[in-house]
Amino acid sequence: MMKPERITRTDKTGKTYDIVIGCTEDLPSLLEMYRTFSPRPASQGLPPQDSETCHNWVKNLFDIGENIFAWRGDRVIGHAALVPDMRGKSGEFVIFVDKKDRNLGIGTHLTRFTLERYRQLGFDTIWLTVNVSNALAVKLYRKIGFQYCDMDGYERTMIIQLR
Repeated sequence: MMKPERITRTDKTGKTYDIVIGCTEDLPSLLEMYRTFSPRPASQGLPPQDSETCHNWVKNLFDIGENIFAWRGDRVIGHAALVPDMRGKSGEFVIFVDKKDRNLGIGTHLTRFTLERYRQLGFDTIWLTVNVSNALAVKLYRKIGFQYCDMDGYERTMIIQLR
């Protein structure tokens, strides 16, 4: 299987990284990112703490849709995916960026690329759930165009229309 072309971006410090649609051969590199991921779990029990549960979760993400990676050299530093809603052209967005690479614009590029990719695949609506204390993520999602649609004491559900 031929690997997709990498799109090179530059972070806020001037270092380059690549965004690419992942393939199953990338699974070990992704699991390595999650092996050292902090905090773990970061949100809603994800990424799973137990290595076998984490492996099964990542494998399931590959089985149900595309996974978008941010790479710096030979290391995965970010991962985004969509958990499709089987009732229609919508899905739940998940994204994780390695702690050492946060606040550099990588999550913004990874989110924009992923949303555009799923728009091309025919999806209409994407939603996510974010912890209310995660102000940086909320700011990112609002900047990209997500809007609040539900809220409780701990989490906010946000949604974006792609069409």
